[in-house]
Amino acid sequence: MASQTPERFLTVVAAVIRDESDRVLLTRRPDDRHMGGLWEFPGGKIDPGEAPDTALMRELREELGLMIEVGRPITFAVHEEPGLRILLLFYESDIVQGEPQGREGQAVAWVPVSDLPSYPTPPADAELIHRLMAGDAP
Repeated sequence: MASQTPERFLTVVAAVIRDESDRVLLTRRPDDRHMGGLWEFPGGKIDPGEAPDTALMRELREELGLMIEVGRPITFAVHEEPGLRILLLFYESDIVQGEPQGREGQAVAWVPVSDLPSYPTPPADAELIHRLMAGDAP
């Protein structure tokens, strides 16, 4: 009987942050990471026992030097590939303090919603991007 790769389950949180010009904040994944080079809504993994909003505040403080206020949940997505299943939770968020700086060498961009399709993003972000473009998401 062939052995199967054990499946890893991760829960990830991501922030949808808009500026005063109604652009959204994206960060580019480092080339040497999973899905390297793709642009994404900033966030990261939830640690065991950590609440989603706490994880999102921690991740944006660590990665971008931002203090944020986490708002309401917008949507979720599931990404699956061999040996890995990721649940992504997207939250409306606002910057309370700081300017986004890629503290791990990642590029940071404020992107007009109409330009989102020109940025290569992970497949799990596609539905949210479609909703943002249609005006169906905050």
